[in-house]
Amino acid sequence: MKTYSVKELANLSGVSRRTLQYYDNEGILIADKNTKGHRLYHEHHLRQLMQINFYKSVGFSLEQIRTKMKQAPNDIGEMLSTQSIHLHRQLEGIKAKIHGIEVCNKLRSAGYEIPWELLAYLMNTLERDQIDHWSNYDFPEEDYSIFQELFRTKEEMLDFYNEFRRLVLYAAAYHASHVPLESELAKELGQEWNTMVSRVTSKDPRVMDAFLRVDNNRNKWSEGERNLIDEGEPYLAKIVERY
Repeated sequence: MKTYSVKELANLSGVSRRTLQYYDNEGILIADKNTKGHRLYHEHHLRQLMQINFYKSVGFSLEQIRTKMKQAPNDIGEMLSTQSIHLHRQLEGIKAKIHGIEVCNKLRSAGYEIPWELLAYLMNTLERDQIDHWSNYDFPEEDYSIFQELFRTKEEMLDFYNEFRRLVLYAAAYHASHVPLESELAKELGQEWNTMVSRVTSKDPRVMDAFLRVDNNRNKWSEGERNLIDEGEPYLAKIVERY
């Protein structure tokens, strides 16, 4: 059976000797000992170390990693799913911030005053949003089937969600900055919104009615989503009708 010293495992894995010693002391990757009391590692230690490196790369803390290394495979799968949800939440928060920066640049470039207070308020509430709350939404059976056909993957659903949120955020910011309805910014936004709606619904009455039922249940939306639509809808409604 092949064995490795601390130095050999460090060279093989790219993990420093000090880190390996720390993992051993903290019970994260416990080494065996030879007759002289020196740390000794085997192939299973190398596999475990690769697993630890993966956990670190996807954002787990060392305390979480210590717990996971003691868990059964089924438990590990559940924890990975939980971490995936957590990372998606972070990703959606980052995308919202990027959209906030983009709309600021659009307004600034066109010579309009940036509504700092409104955008800070919306960014803060959107950052607290939990995108996965939609998995608990009680869709009518017919609507659920429609949305399953419409969004065949989670990525397709998230792409639509982010596009919807981006356009409503722009509308809220334009409204607060008093961007005229006849401006190029408003025209571009109206065209983008209509393009998105046409692409998603294909003007199918069943799909449009399903979205309308979701819209009529805003009390089930997250706080950030409700705040965003409340601020952006008045302006959006005007430019959609116009363009």
